[in-house]
Amino acid sequence: MEAISLFVQPKPLLSQAVERAVADGVLKARSLALSPKDYLFREGDDMRSTFYLTRGLVRLYSDTPDGYVKTVFFHKAGTLIGFQGFRPEIDRKPSILNAKATTKVEALAIDAKDFGSYLKANGDICYAMAQYLFEMMSLQTREAVNASVYPVLQRFSALLLTLAREFGSAQAPAIVPFSNEELAEMLGVHVNSITNSVVALRNAECAERQRGALVITDFRKLKSIAENLIAS
Repeated sequence: MEAISLFVQPKPLLSQAVERAVADGVLKARSLALSPKDYLFREGDDMRSTFYLTRGLVRLYSDTPDGYVKTVFFHKAGTLIGFQGFRPEIDRKPSILNAKATTKVEALAIDAKDFGSYLKANGDICYAMAQYLFEMMSLQTREAVNASVYPVLQRFSALLLTLAREFGSAQAPAIVPFSNEELAEMLGVHVNSITNSVVALRNAECAERQRGALVITDFRKLKSIAENLIAS
């Protein structure tokens, strides 16, 4: 099985097509700039736009009825987010998720109806969009299976390795700039489970907490704990 899959990856054909259509004026888009912790949209918003990220990282998450927060995805530059506007007007419902900037973000807000018409008129791009949405569905399914099969410590170790890779850190010491609370939200577990996991990793001499961030000190040991959750 693969490591924890929270990061949505761009599809080059789809990304290039959207950028070209906006540049040529085929798709009308409004530029947005967000600072860390700004919202792209919130739960309950009536979404009429699809957003294309040109820079930064956006966290898509839900607030659960029992008071927990669960990260669904991180969207990177080159990906699309927000598809409620594709639903027919009679079936339109508000967003059930929040989208918050993790880093400085630049995005293009594209009218969803306009984007839908563009997809209908371009079969290859529509197919690439279908692949993109299917891959997001597959990521959610894989994470649900991981959560039911693997213990928290193993999943947490895989998450740290995934985050280090996404932030460009391939060797120790590698900084993972998230608090225990944020890491708990990503895995959908209680923060005490993450606190206990951090202690276990510190005792194993492969990670430690420093100044609001987690530092991976030994990749080899951390991979041995993640075991089957890391692709060979």
